[in-house]
Amino acid sequence: MVGVHWLVEATGGMNGSIIYELDRPENTGLNKSVKASVSGLGSGKGEKCSGCDATRQPDAEGRLPRESLDAAGLKQCFQRKGFSTQELVALSGAHTLGSKGFGDPVVFDNSYYKILLKKPWTSPGGSSSMIGLPSDHALMEDNECLRWIELYADDQDAFFQDFKNAYIKLVNSGATWKGS
Repeated sequence: MVGVHWLVEATGGMNGSIIYELDRPENTGLNKSVKASVSGLGSGKGEKCSGCDATRQPDAEGRLPRESLDAAGLKQCFQRKGFSTQELVALSGAHTLGSKGFGDPVVFDNSYYKILLKKPWTSPGGSSSMIGLPSDHALMEDNECLRWIELYADDQDAFFQDFKNAYIKLVNSGATWKGS
């Protein structure tokens, strides 16, 4: 999640570490998206949102949930950090960025949910099997997650609002702010 590696420990928050972690498997395909975002934020590495302390090094590895988790495992992982299933599904919409096959890799929209509902990974052969992570596919097999996926596929504004709220909560979980 774009430099917010908090799931194992409540540390880090929005610290800009993603810029140092683009070679990691969990960040595959984010290079172009992150560089486009960073170019609008400052002169380069370590510069990001005003008010928060920048890091000059990557966060420790293994702080994101394993991409092989099923929906129950994902829900449990997020619940341990105080996030609801709705927030899990909303934050998963960030996977629309990058090269996981969920639409334009540099456009943030609700295409993630629309493509999830089509289940292209179930089509035989071709590149459709490469769309998404196993954890993305698992969300479709859980009725509680599916309810939110359907809502966000139909209502981009609801997705944007819920993502914003969940992302602010995520950013502030363990963040160190200048002056604090």
